[in-house]
Amino acid sequence: MKTDKILKYTVIGSAAAVILMMAAATIIEKLYGTDRALSIVYHSPVFIVLWAVSAISGVWMLIRRGTIRKPATFFLHIAFVLILAGALISMLTGKSGIMELRRGLVTNQWASDQGMRQKLPFTLQLKEFKVEYYQGTHDPSDYISKVVLKDSRNETETEYTISMNNILKYDGYRFYQSSYDDDLRGSVLAVSHDPWGVGVTYTGYILLLVSLIGFFFQKNSGFRAALKARSQEFSKPVRTVLLVLNVLLFGYLTFVIGRNWVRYGHGPFVGTYSVMMLMAWLVTVAMALLRKRMPIIQPLGFVLAGFSILVAAISHTSPEGNLVPVLRSPLLGVHVLCMMVSYTLLGLTALIGVVGLIKRDKDTQLMLRDVSLTILYPAVFILTTGTFIGAVWANISWGSYWSWDPKETWALITMLVYSAMLHSSTLSRFNRPRFFHAYAILAILTVLITYFGVNLLLGGMHSYA
Repeated sequence: MKTDKILKYTVIGSAAAVILMMAAATIIEKLYGTDRALSIVYHSPVFIVLWAVSAISGVWMLIRRGTIRKPATFFLHIAFVLILAGALISMLTGKSGIMELRRGLVTNQWASDQGMRQKLPFTLQLKEFKVEYYQGTHDPSDYISKVVLKDSRNETETEYTISMNNILKYDGYRFYQSSYDDDLRGSVLAVSHDPWGVGVTYTGYILLLVSLIGFFFQKNSGFRAALKARSQEFSKPVRTVLLVLNVLLFGYLTFVIGRNWVRYGHGPFVGTYSVMMLMAWLVTVAMALLRKRMPIIQPLGFVLAGFSILVAAISHTSPEGNLVPVLRSPLLGVHVLCMMVSYTLLGLTALIGVVGLIKRDKDTQLMLRDVSLTILYPAVFILTTGTFIGAVWANISWGSYWSWDPKETWALITMLVYSAMLHSSTLSRFNRPRFFHAYAILAILTVLITYFGVNLLLGGMHSYA
C-alpha cells in the first residue's frame, strides 16, 4: 500500500513539474530565444530525468494494479513510453544539419547543427532548382530541387526530385528542401540521420493509434461507464425549436464553408476565420449527433458556435487563398480536423462545467460529470491523434517530428492537463463532481493559449495557424 502511494505521488509530482517546465520554456523562448529554451529546459538533465521518472513509475504502477489485464489501456501507456524513448534516442544518436548545393558541383559535405563538417558516404549534385508559382500569381506553390546521387560503393547514379513534403531517403539519411540561393542556382537541403530514433518513435505512434481504437471496445472502461449517463430532457416544443435552429445554422455554415472551399481550392484548415467557421460547423454536427442522448449539448452548443462565429467575424482576415508550400500536404486537413474536433468537444465540457457549478443538486452534478466524461474521452483521444499526426507531418516536411515549437509544446500541455481528468482511479478528486467541473473550466485555458495565445504572444513556426 505504501509503495502504491509513493508511485502515485511520484507520477503526479514529476508530471506536474514537466508541465510547469514546458510552460516556462515557451516564455523563455519568447524572451531569450530558442537556443536558450533548449539549453535551460528541453535538453537539460532535470527535464529528461523527470520524463523518465514519470514514465517508469507510471508503468510500474500500471503493472502493480493489474492494468495489463486491460490490454488497450496498458499498451496505450506503453506507447507513450516508446515515443519518449524514441525522442531520447534521437537526441542522443541522431544528427541533423544543412547541405548547400550549387548547380553542377558535386559534394558530399554538410554541416551539423553544431557547426561540425560532416561527410556523406555518397555524393549529391544539383542538376536544377526551380520555384513553381500558383497560376497567374507570384505566390510560390513549391520549391523543387533535382539532384543526382552517386554512390561509388555500388556504382549507381540516380536522379531524385526533392520538394516540400517530398523528401529523399537514402542509406539512413533524409534530405528536405529547406531554402535556396537568390540566383536560383543553389539549393539548401536539411539533412537528418536518425536511423534508430525515428523507428522507435513511429512504433510508438502505431501502437498508440491501435490502442486508442481498441480502448472504445474494451469492457469495463471508464468511457463505457460514463456512456450510460443521460441528461435531462427538454419539452417537445423546445426540442423542436432547437433542432430547427441547428439545421438552419448547419445549412448556413455548410454553404459558407463550401463556397470558400470551391473559390480557394482547399478546405477550411488555415487562418483564424476559416478554422473558427469550421469549429462552429463541427459544433452543429455534435449537437445533431448528441441531441437525444445528451440534450444539454443543444443550448451549450449554440453558445460555443456563436462564440466561434464571433471570433471569425472579428479576426479581420479572409479565407486563406494560396497556401504556402509546406501546407500543401494531405496531412493538413487530417491534422487540423482532429485538433478542431477535439477543441470543440473540450469547449463543450467547459460549458457543462459552468452548468455543473451553478447546479446545487448533487445528482444533477454527478449526471453532468458523466455527460462531460462521455465527451472527454473521445476529445482527448482525438486531440492525441491530431497532435501526433502533426508530428508525422513535421517529420515529412522538415525532418524533425518534434521541435519544441511553442504550439507543439502547448498542444502537449493541453493533452496532459486533460488526460488527468481520465485518471479518477488514481486522482480521486476527479470523482467529486464540483472539483471535476471546476477543473474542466480552468483546463480550457490551455486550449485558448494553444490556439490564440501562441499566435498572438509566443509566435513560432505555427503562428500562421
